[in-house]
Amino acid sequence: MAVGRGRRITILLVVLLVVVGGLLVAADRVAAYAAERTVAREAKQELASQQISEAQDPIVHVYGVPFLTQVARGRYQKITIDVVQPSAQGVTLDDLFVVATGVNASTGALLHGTGEITADTVTGTARLNWDSATKLIDLSQYGGTGATVSALPDGQVQIKAPVSIGSVSATLIATGTIEIVDASAKVHVNKVDVAGGGIPPAVAQVLGGITRQLSFTVKIPPLPYHLKVTSVQARPEGVTITAFATGVPISGQGA
Repeated sequence: MAVGRGRRITILLVVLLVVVGGLLVAADRVAAYAAERTVAREAKQELASQQISEAQDPIVHVYGVPFLTQVARGRYQKITIDVVQPSAQGVTLDDLFVVATGVNASTGALLHGTGEITADTVTGTARLNWDSATKLIDLSQYGGTGATVSALPDGQVQIKAPVSIGSVSATLIATGTIEIVDASAKVHVNKVDVAGGGIPPAVAQVLGGITRQLSFTVKIPPLPYHLKVTSVQARPEGVTITAFATGVPISGQGA
């Protein structure tokens, strides 16, 4: 009898531990979800303050398990904010992915939005696809339409552009570099060839003007959270813009 009663007590304790553990995990996830909703709401306010529109509400993830342990400390490992198709000043990016690390916030600030949330560092990565970049090239005066832009393995930009000068038609293949110039991404063409051979005389006569038209600028719209552009790269998927900031308020009250 004593042995059976001991087994029942042991089983009961195990069940209670499982139930309590499950409740703690559930409470942890519920609190994390509440925090994500708060940061998403604050992020939307920050975007609006910078006159940045977006295709949908920001997607937020708060990292670190258990979450409630971070709440007790008031310091959080990492928070990410994904903004789909942010648009400002006539420029629409594919997306903007923000990573905030070393986040400090009181319980009320993160769960209810009743205080300031700050981050030690914030990194932003924005992308603009090549189809959108291509629209910035205008070769209509040279009879050209259908230019395509892509990235070469060495990080240079390649532009293929059909042109028609009088009775002569040719496809130009231009290569150039991309760099930051006055808060914009500037593609500067430094070499132009013709597919299949030498440059026809009719094309050579206007090559300087064509080269200037092939060089184009991608205006970088204002970025949230005081992000400053640090680099721009040509990648297979498009132009990638990286920005950085330190000591940043990421709540709507302080951003």
